[in-house]
Formats: sequence, C-alpha cells, structure tokens
Amino acid sequence: MRGWTCVLAAFCVVLTGTRVASGWWPSQATTLCERPTLAAAWEGRRAANRAETANAAAAEPPATEAPAQEDPVAARDLLERFFREADEDARRTLAEQFGEVVPSDWKAVKRMLHEAAPREPLTPGTHEFKATGGDPVPPIRYVLRVPEGYEPNRPHGLPLIVACHWTKSTAERAMKWIGWVLGPDLDNYLVACPDSPDPDIYRAGRVTNTYPLHVLADVRRRANVDADRVVLTGYSRGGYQTWATALFSPGLWAGAVPIASAPISEAGLVTSRMYLANVLNLPIQAHWGDRDIIKGQAEGINTLSKKAAEWFAGKNAEHFEGIEYEGQGHDLDLEGDRIRAFVAKVRRNSWPERIDFLFHRLHEGRAYYVRATKAAVPGIDFRDRVPVRGVRLPEKVPEALQRIWTRKGYHLTVRLDAERNLIAVMARNLTEVAVDLPAERLDFARPIHVTVNSRTRYGKQQPVDWACLLETARETYDFERLVGRRVTATAR
Repeated sequence: MRGWTCVLAAFCVVLTGTRVASGWWPSQATTLCERPTLAAAWEGRRAANRAETANAAAAEPPATEAPAQEDPVAARDLLERFFREADEDARRTLAEQFGEVVPSDWKAVKRMLHEAAPREPLTPGTHEFKATGGDPVPPIRYVLRVPEGYEPNRPHGLPLIVACHWTKSTAERAMKWIGWVLGPDLDNYLVACPDSPDPDIYRAGRVTNTYPLHVLADVRRRANVDADRVVLTGYSRGGYQTWATALFSPGLWAGAVPIASAPISEAGLVTSRMYLANVLNLPIQAHWGDRDIIKGQAEGINTLSKKAAEWFAGKNAEHFEGIEYEGQGHDLDLEGDRIRAFVAKVRRNSWPERIDFLFHRLHEGRAYYVRATKAAVPGIDFRDRVPVRGVRLPEKVPEALQRIWTRKGYHLTVRLDAERNLIAVMARNLTEVAVDLPAERLDFARPIHVTVNSRTRYGKQQPVDWACLLETARETYDFERLVGRRVTATAR
C-alpha cells in the first residue's frame, strides 16, 4: 500500500455542527405499523390447533371457518402482490392474508422476501448509479461491482462491502483499492464505492457522516443483499468516514474496518472516545501505523487510535480488534489476509441485549431497535463557547468538556430480556422514542412489556403485526431484520 496520499484530516477537522431540526418519525396514530391488525395470531396457531385436536371429541363443530393453514405457494403469491401494490390499505389486506398462510419458520419468511422483492436484473461487472439523497444530503453517485453468478431473486442475498475513498479521490479508485484488499475473495461480495459529496479533507457534519446510509439503502433496493453481512470500510478520509457513520448507525452493519484514521466527531479531538460505547456491539477491526503523526503535534492518528484501543480494552470489548503497524506511518502495508478473514466471519446483531448510546443530534439517535423521535432539549452546537469552571490544569479541560457534553447530550440505555419478554429503555433529554419489537426474539403469544424510564408504556399480548413487518421490509429491503410490531412511547 506504499504510495497512497497522506491525509492530515485528523488535524484539519472543521466543526460544522448545526442546530437540531425536528426529526420525523411515524406517530402511533398514523403509522401503518401501529394500527391494530386483524391477522390471526401466528405464534398461537399451532397451539390452538393442538388444543382443538385434543378436545375434538367433546367440542361442538366450530361456528366460524377453520383455522388457516400454512400454504407457502399462496404466501409467495401474496407477497409478490404486496410488493407491487401501490395502495396502502390494499397492502394491509394482503399482509393480513399473508399472515394467515405464511410458514411458521422465520428463515422461510426471509427466503420468501428475497425471492419476491422486485429488482431490475444486474449483469456481472461494474455499474454506475446515483442514490437518492435527502435534506441536507445531495444525491450520491456510486459504483457497484456485481460478481459472476449473481442472482437477483435467489433465496439468500450476497454480502456487501461499502468502501469510502480517501481525500481528493474517487469511487473508481476506491474500487481498485478494495479489489486489491479482497484479492481472491473479491467475487464473494457485492462492492459499492461512493463519491463523497465533499472529496476534500474530512470535515465532520451531517452530510459527510450520513451519506453512506443513503448509498446502502439504494444498493439494497437494486441488488439482492444479505443485510446481516454488510461491512463498512475506508482508508484515511474514508476511515474517518467509517468511524463517523458507524458510531451513529451500528445496527445497519455487520462490521466496520476503519484504516489510517481515528474516531473524530463534530466536537473535535477532545471527544475522540465520547461515543465509543455506541459501537460496543459492533465488530470493528481498526488499522493504524505507530508513526502516523505529524511532526510537532501532540495528538495524531497513532495516539488517538491507541487511546481508543485502550478504552475498548478497559471495557473488555470482545468485538474490537486493533492492529498497529510497527514502524509505519500513514501509508500502510496492510495485512489483507486479516481484513479478508474479518469480513468473511462477521455477522450483524440487530437485537443486542444491552445498548448504551450517546448522541447530540436527534437524527443520530438510531440505537439499533430504539429510535429517538422527540427531544426535550435542543441539540448542542459544538461551535458555541462552553464555560469550564473549577479546572485549573489545561490538560484537564478536554475531560471536563467531555463530561459537560455527555451530561447535556441525549442518552439511551436499553435492555432486551427475551426470557421476561421485556424491553426496558432509559431515555435522557428525550420526550419520545419508537421501539421495534423483534419478531424472532420475543414471544408474541405472551404479553410483551416495554418500559421507558421505569414506567410501563406497553404491556399487551398482541400477535405479530404482519402489515408492520412487511411494510418495514418493503421500505428498507432489509429482509434479515424482522420487526413484529412498533411501539411509540413517551419518555417523560
């Protein structure tokens, strides 16, 4: 890897924070996912059938129609019609019918989604696309490499790698680089390389931190992707990008490989470890050189990376792997075999049992299956002067600033207890959250409890809401993460 352009991004970060605008999230009154479902309780179907069989001799003939039976052919037909249907109410009806005949095997449901989802055919080779942006993110151009043997509607998607380029580079050059890294494994993956909306030195901000999410969403709609095997990576500026994106969307990735970079946020160098708890459940393999620092500077990629590694070690973080290259600076002679092994083994955990998530912009509040929807206080503008009192030593100022910003930030602590059928949320500086109930992890034949700030906000026994599950799949094309129901709850 000798010869790659040296980037001084860590020391040229421009603080471009903006005030938080009110984020939109479907309310309980309006979202399709939260309307009462008319579908039969899928989980209780077999138990009900067994009970009817045992009591058949004594029971009167049922006055209503017999319980629905599994019918994979009918389910597949209904699913294809659901994806094609433009009318929301008609889709609800189709979803309810699907729930009555769907096989009682979540793996079979996922296979059906992959097979039924409409996609344009993609030939092997490299294609150029443009991902739809969204305020304030502009449309993002990217190139997508499709390997030989790709099938648009096979029952299992292909793993995907999203690779971000370095300073003043292009998607095409990033594609060549990641091809070199993957070597003999290249044809095992779909690979997407976006053009950064600002190809200059890395500057933390909403556009630069979130544009890979728009690319990921676009690729999932165009290609048959295994959403549990999506890895984000990048070199230098692309490595900073990898850190910044993964810190606030860990539930979308199977893993992250930031290279020659450090976890820099809008708050600058003093907060390089402030958000690391957000990714404790995300496999990360970070690469840096022990001489990657500019002469005369107190902090460099090397020192910041070491501090991050020490923080993870102090937390006994089983998912973090730090690889330091002795005697090397910014141009790393990468150990490609270690990257290939990491990418091949990591799998996404969409429903971690414990989440500790700090953020300072409402749109950053994507804590896996809990989403911040309304704030109690304005977001922080890191450009504002912050008075630090009671601190005499200059070297203690960064720690004091981090304590202040942590206290004023939004914070989510989440516990998922499948045995108790419980999701417990503690929310600070927020007034509302949306909680996705995992179809595979919770028992919908028993009451499910959702508590927010120690108050029960949901405690009902309701079946899987098939309209919610299928609408979420139709919107995201994430067919591995099945949402059985969504609950919007106050956090006051």
